[in-house]
Formats: sequence, structure tokens, C-alpha cells
Amino acid sequence: MAGLVLVASGCSTTGGSEPSQDAKRFYDGYSRNQQGDTASGPSGGSGTTSSQQGSAGTARTGPPAPTQPSGPAEPDPLDGNTFSDAGTSGFIDPRVDPQSTFAADVDTGSYRVARALLADGHLPPPESVRVEEWVNSFDSGFPSPGRDDLELRTDQSLSPSEPDRTRLVRIGLQGRDVDREDWQPVALTMVVDTSGSMDSRERLGLVKASLALLVQHLRPSDSMAIVTYETNAKPLLEPTPVRDAEVILTAIDSLQAGGSTNLEAGLLLGYDQARAAHKAGATNVVLLASDGVANVGVTDGGQLATAIRDNGRRGIHLVTVGYGMGSYNDHLMEQLADRGDGFYAYVDTFEEARRLFVDDLRTTLTPIARDAKLQVDFDPRTVSAYRLVGYDNRALADEDFDDPAVDAGEVGAGHRVTALYEVVPTPEAEVGDSLGTVRVRWRSVEDDDQREDSQSLTLASPEPPVGTLGVAAAVADLARLIKDREEVSAGSLQERVDALVEQEARGATELASLLTDVLSAG
Repeated sequence: MAGLVLVASGCSTTGGSEPSQDAKRFYDGYSRNQQGDTASGPSGGSGTTSSQQGSAGTARTGPPAPTQPSGPAEPDPLDGNTFSDAGTSGFIDPRVDPQSTFAADVDTGSYRVARALLADGHLPPPESVRVEEWVNSFDSGFPSPGRDDLELRTDQSLSPSEPDRTRLVRIGLQGRDVDREDWQPVALTMVVDTSGSMDSRERLGLVKASLALLVQHLRPSDSMAIVTYETNAKPLLEPTPVRDAEVILTAIDSLQAGGSTNLEAGLLLGYDQARAAHKAGATNVVLLASDGVANVGVTDGGQLATAIRDNGRRGIHLVTVGYGMGSYNDHLMEQLADRGDGFYAYVDTFEEARRLFVDDLRTTLTPIARDAKLQVDFDPRTVSAYRLVGYDNRALADEDFDDPAVDAGEVGAGHRVTALYEVVPTPEAEVGDSLGTVRVRWRSVEDDDQREDSQSLTLASPEPPVGTLGVAAAVADLARLIKDREEVSAGSLQERVDALVEQEARGATELASLLTDVLSAG
């Protein structure tokens, strides 16, 4: 299987088992570096230093006992963040452009950033909202494929937020699960941001806890290497089998923050290490953990993304994980994941870290399909207008769909991709008429062959959305309420969410809590 590059940047998980609680001590016991922006000084209270960690057999004193953080206060969550508004697509006449083409996207960063801000009572900035990432954070309810890496599913209802006859068409792309006995070996290279901006419990403290969770839940034969970067990049830990957990945990314990932020040097050294440690028949991953800040070396997201793009084609998969809000660069973290053949997540609590690195470990680390692209060909005889909800920065030229050289999205084991279209039928269209055809193309990680699946779309009966389709519609409308403000009625949305809770629809309880937080913050 292809290589994986994992980038960690501020995640958290739910405690529960005793090992997870042990990992949480790295978070609970984090103490800021009192030396300011230098990299020397105490290492979070554990008594180890970066020069002590690397040799096998080094005794580890264990995670530090909880202490009160020292040093400067956390930045205001709304100050200094960088988001990029991709815009909002309007309705398109299929007589002018019958095809809609976009790259699959399994990122969830936009939704998790919103949850973090709402937990502090802040309404997310409109430019931070990527609607598809909100929708993809909820379970579509579609079953796993029975015959291939990916499988298309579709369903349909009346659109609850558009005029009569407008249909909401859901297209689901479900990735196959990988049984535990079929897991490939993992060669993981961690690229950890240890610059001064990471010096807090919610940033580097949470990163350390995240790494400890990985050590606890990877298999003994898997390996982990660690590269750190601040003003310069440094190899902290050579590839080490997870069976040597004490050596890895000692390295994690030694991590401390200080200095400027040379993200370029960190990523390039991380990829160098990943290529040197590349294992045939394994999942080779680079995982970046960072707040996305870059102020030394190349700092432009586009140039950084171009520098790493070819590594994905060499079998190294990139995961970017963001940590910390306030002076956080969401745009850069998303750009890197999109160009690095990977995906982007955000971690703000230990519970979220546990979900990402324990509950969803295989999904996080195991790609099954590369360059996944979807295309819908609408029939102008039955469709007068259509609009894709979200995916505004994932659009592709229609001719790129059949070009295997065009970079698109990566899908991991068990990942789900959900796309929603609002479709206006022509006055003459009747139930059962063809609306068009949806196709998906991807490169299989197993053999690098191009594969394709397709499904016909027909006009369904005009029924309101229920179940997981109703939840997806409400999540999308809630995201648009924040992003576009005037498009969705908060009152009617509350009524819809209350009805979904009464139906016990999957995801409705989380959605109701989210809506309450949005209305309180707004």
C-alpha cells in the first residue's frame, strides 16, 4: 500500500480506557516553556530533554503530573486566524453547462473549527464555513461497498429550503472498510510544530497526548519517526518500532516549544525521512501537527503545496491535523492536505483526539482510493437548473474527469463523501423521468488501476426529507445560515431539527446541540 505522511496540529480524544487516560496526562500536565521563545529549559516537568530521548533503553519517568500552565495567556480564539472564502455557487442552466465536476473531499476541519469556536460562545466567521465539510462530518447511513473500493449511492427528496418542485438530490460515495486482519503495516512520520506559537496545553500539550494515543493503538510492528520544526527542522526520533514504546514516549515527553516557525523546512525534512523509511507493501504516512503558522522560509501556501504535491504520487500520504484557535491558519492546513493527497482534520479536545486516532485510526491512516472525482451529467430536457451545495474550492474542469493525470481527492478506509444538489425540474418533467447520470472515477491504491462506477438519476416523488437525508439537508442549511446569513430561516430550521430528533434520526441529537449553540452565539 502507498506511504502515509501524517501531520499533527492540535487534536484531542475521549478518555475511557486506562491507556487513554495515561495519554491524557501529557495534556493535563502540560506546562509552558518559561524561557519564552527559546527552545531550551524545562521540558514540561518530566525532567527529560531533547538530547536525552533518542537512545534505546532510556528510562522514562512517565508523563508529568498536572501543573498550572505558566507563561502568556492563550490568544483570543477570534484573533489572527486565516480563513479563505471559496464563495457560494449559484444555479446553473444545463443547456449552457450540463456537467458538474468536482474532486471528492473527506476533510472535516471546517466543522471541527466551528465546534471549537461555538464551545467558547463565538459564531464561526462566514469565511470559515465549507458546507461539504459540515455535511461529511455526519454519518450518511449508506452501507459499505460490497464489490469495490468505492460505491455510489443516491436518494432524493423535496428541497426544504427552495420553492415547490425543487428536489434535493444526495449523492453518497462510501469507502470500503478494511478488516483488522487485513491492515497493512504503517510507517508513520510525525512532523510536529514546536514553534513558540504552539506553547500551550491546547496546542503542543494536545499534540503530545495525540502522539501517545497513536503509540498505544498502533501495532507493535508499525513504526514511528518524529521530525520537529521551529526556526529550523530537526530529526528527533529515527523510525522506531512501536514495540519500543518507551523510547517513543520519551521522545514525545521531550517536546517543548520555542522559536520561529519554518513550516517549509519541517515538511521537507519530514518527507525526506518518510522516503528514507519507505516500506514496500506498507502504508507510508506523513502526519503534520500544527497551528498552520509559517513565518520563516517559504510561507506562501500555494508554493508549499506545490513543493509537496509530487510526494503523494510517490506513495506518501499526507494528513494535516490542526491545533489551537487564535492565530490559526485554517487555509494553509487545508491547502496542504488537498495538494498532498491526504485529508485535513482539526482537534481541540482530548475527546476529539481519541476519536481521530483511536476510534477512526484506520480511516485516518489507510487510503484506499486516490484522485477520486465525481461528475454529474444533467439532462436539460428534464432539468431547468441545478446547484451543487458546497465543494466551491474543489471544482474541476469537465474535461479533467477522464484525465488520470489530474490531481483530485483521496478517500480512506470507511470514509464517506456526501454531495448535495438542488435540482429544479422542468414543468414537463414527471416522476420516473431521467435527470441525468452520476459517475465516479478513482485510482485504486491496491493496483493503481483506474476504476469507475456510475448510477442513473431519476425524478422521485415529492416527499420531504427524513432520516439521514433530513439531517444532511439541515446541516447544510445551518452551515449556509452562518455562511450566507439571509438564505435560510432559523425558525423553520429549528422546526425541522425538532422533527428529526422526534424521529430519532441518526445524527439529529448532535445537530440539535449544534443549532442551539449557533442560535446562542448569534
